[in-house]
Amino acid sequence: MNKTTLAAVSSIFTLATSPLFAADESHIETTIVTATRTEQSVADILAPVTVFERADIERIQPNDLQELLSRAVGVSFVRNGGRGASTSLFLRGNQSNHTLLMIDGVRIGSATNGAPALTNIPPELIERVEIVRGSRSSLYGSEAIGGVINIITRKYHDTDGLKPMIQLGVGTQGSRKALVAVSGGNEQTQANISVLREETDGVDNTASKAGVSGDKDAFEQTAINATFSHKINDAAELFALYQNSKTESDYDNNCRAGGVTYACSPYTEAEVGIANIRGEFRPLDSWLLTLSAGESKDQSTINYRYVDPAAIGVNGDTFDTTRRIYSLQNDVMIGEHHVLTVGAERSLDHVESNLSYGEVDRGNKGVYAQWQGDFGALDALIGFRKDDNDQFGKNETKNVSVGYDLVDEIKLIGSYGEGYNAPTFNDLYYPFYGVDTLNPETSKNIELELRGNHQWGDWGVARFENKVDNLIQYNPATFGPDQIEGAEIKGWEFSVASEILDWSVKANISLLDAIDANSGLDLRRRADKQANLDLGREWQKWGVNGSLRLVSSRFEDTANTDELGGYGLVDSSVSYRVNEEVKLQLALKNIFDKEYVSARSFSFGDYLSIGREAMLSITYTPK
Repeated sequence: MNKTTLAAVSSIFTLATSPLFAADESHIETTIVTATRTEQSVADILAPVTVFERADIERIQPNDLQELLSRAVGVSFVRNGGRGASTSLFLRGNQSNHTLLMIDGVRIGSATNGAPALTNIPPELIERVEIVRGSRSSLYGSEAIGGVINIITRKYHDTDGLKPMIQLGVGTQGSRKALVAVSGGNEQTQANISVLREETDGVDNTASKAGVSGDKDAFEQTAINATFSHKINDAAELFALYQNSKTESDYDNNCRAGGVTYACSPYTEAEVGIANIRGEFRPLDSWLLTLSAGESKDQSTINYRYVDPAAIGVNGDTFDTTRRIYSLQNDVMIGEHHVLTVGAERSLDHVESNLSYGEVDRGNKGVYAQWQGDFGALDALIGFRKDDNDQFGKNETKNVSVGYDLVDEIKLIGSYGEGYNAPTFNDLYYPFYGVDTLNPETSKNIELELRGNHQWGDWGVARFENKVDNLIQYNPATFGPDQIEGAEIKGWEFSVASEILDWSVKANISLLDAIDANSGLDLRRRADKQANLDLGREWQKWGVNGSLRLVSSRFEDTANTDELGGYGLVDSSVSYRVNEEVKLQLALKNIFDKEYVSARSFSFGDYLSIGREAMLSITYTPK
């Protein structure tokens, strides 16, 4: 164990025993469903998790989903410029398409590039976020090598008639936001609809000033979220979800028309849509049957604004992907201390594009089973899944976890999990890029976690080692995908949350070693050290919050010759409740206007950071 690791461990245990920590008599138990597909207390879950509640989102006031998720342990991002630019998420150093992203339990993401459009999920429409780290392929199949993130949409539950809510915001860089929501219902039926409109003039996405590349790259978004629930009786309930987000994002690039390169100001129109209906039924008190049918769409079109009048007008590329998912799940209580979960899924992916793909359809059938047992001080979980993919045949994944209560408030957990990920359509078939002989990626992850759950707060220490075989990665030297023999991803995670002198304190540290198993070189764009510190306090009508994020250096290329420097960011926010109906909020991001680079463009130099931002908003909720 190196000095940095020892220092971090020592700090957590010092804080855990410090008299500064105040006992929190209002400590509320949090439950999530993502880790096991069944509702379970965070303290009892045999996996490392992070949960952001709506109160956290209100306190942090993030401008986008990336900012919120980056505060979680083990999460890092790369963004190609300002708001609306292409964004990649790395969970525990795994590839961006190794984390399954879901909205209300419905998996989303592009079948062509394998990653979800994070920009199209505004925080204003989110009620909570559940992040589960470590492989969950034994429950969810492909795309869950690094973990699972489940975004639960905002519901605005009310049972005594219609209740409206309006939020307006203005900020730097010509930013404007407007959110309107209406909810209502009774004890049996509830419904709500929310509409968000956002615009910003943005910043220049790249360092290049050639041609028209020195302009600001604007972003705009229109999003709608609608939910419905109806309790038929004590044994049956129906749920429905519809969410749609349309964005328009400027970026820097040259455009080719008629075999000639012309200056242009391109922009991307994107749309992400989700529709799902779910029924929960209890044939017996001990048996919960869940049926679900859903569809997610990820569409994008590149449009060219030609500057040179001699340019021959051509349309940009279009990518429309659709994923339909049908599922059945049975949860059966066996006595008071055992739960058996058995389920089946059918998914169908379809691609439509102006480009020629070798295949445009792919289906997958999956069956899974999981047993959870409670033996007092000892908890155990065993999971198994078998997938049958139309292109890659059968694959099996397993998971075993055991937890032991060393004392009432401290638990030791050991886990082994296998992962699986099928190559994307772009990896296989994108013209002049894809390699149709790529094989699925597989992984084996082991980890040990020590966790404390006390009246004064929580803390955790985790060590993980994940070996990924047949890793597929982009190689900027060849402008195509490489499939290396394997990668070794190891790391430590430390977190603590409590209250000190009436201040809420949350801190985490991630130490990562992600390398090519053959060459020993670092995987590109992975920082080996990250840390977050959040401080917040509320008194009377006021609320304040401050945060610090530190990210170490990392390499842009697979050869480890191009190093990107580390950086630190400081954010803050303040809120004031005028009365029961009106609330004012001011958010300041990157207070010291830190310039940093998270990625480079081949043709246009560094992708630029956004810089200092401010957003003032007012929320009106009539009583």
